[in-house]
Amino acid sequence: MLILNRYSWWLGAMVGLAILLGIAGQVGVLSPVQGAFLRVAAPFEAVLGGIFRPVAGLLSSAGEVDDLRAENARLRVENEGLRNELAQRQQDAQRIKELEAALGLAQGDTSQSRLAANVVHRDSSPFTDVITIDRGSNDGIVKGMVVTSTQGSLMGTVTRVTPTRSFVRLITDTRSNVRAAVLGGEGADGILRGNPGRTLTLDMAQGDIKVGDTIVTAGLGGAFPYGIPIGTVTSVEGTTQDLFPKVRVEPLTRLGTATTVLVLMSFVPERLDLEAGP
Repeated sequence: MLILNRYSWWLGAMVGLAILLGIAGQVGVLSPVQGAFLRVAAPFEAVLGGIFRPVAGLLSSAGEVDDLRAENARLRVENEGLRNELAQRQQDAQRIKELEAALGLAQGDTSQSRLAANVVHRDSSPFTDVITIDRGSNDGIVKGMVVTSTQGSLMGTVTRVTPTRSFVRLITDTRSNVRAAVLGGEGADGILRGNPGRTLTLDMAQGDIKVGDTIVTAGLGGAFPYGIPIGTVTSVEGTTQDLFPKVRVEPLTRLGTATTVLVLMSFVPERLDLEAGP
């Protein structure tokens, strides 16, 4: 009871003091004291304001940061969509360009029958360079047929056929070899081979060969018709002591990016005729 009485007395005293100070403030008795207190507290107010103002600003901008993050995420999604759309448009433009080139080639050379096909798969490694096209035996394609780019340069040969698909070994595959000749050269020829890293060399090269010369199919052996453009000589290394110089060749077409190819339907390699014979 004693503690309760003391608490009641203390509470009553605080309430009375508050009422007294309120009345004194209204009549202006405390104005000098208030002014002095404000002058003394002003430096502390400035210091505390400088400390807590950035924190308050940071807290007030937390909502803005969340809004910015949401907007940034939305813009990233839109940017990805625009990039995908641009890539698709570029692919469509490349496809149209290749089809136009194929149509122009077919119209310009009526002696050859060509079948356009789309590249649907690539199998590329340092030693392998094979593509799959969306045409097969149902379209008249048989093993060994020659495949060119839409510009007419050699890309490879058909190695396997299904009713709806054909597998084409590109000339840069390490298993590929083509009897080749230098266009306009004086009997210069050799065997064009694919090398590790999907590069080309003209091995067993004989005759006068220079940088910039155009390499075409030699038409020997019956696997390819004569004169299909293949590539350009980029370097010739060796001395007069070497039996065969080392000749590097750059393909005329970008084998790794072509989306449309042409299958030469009017040329059937002679080796197929032998296989089909009695």
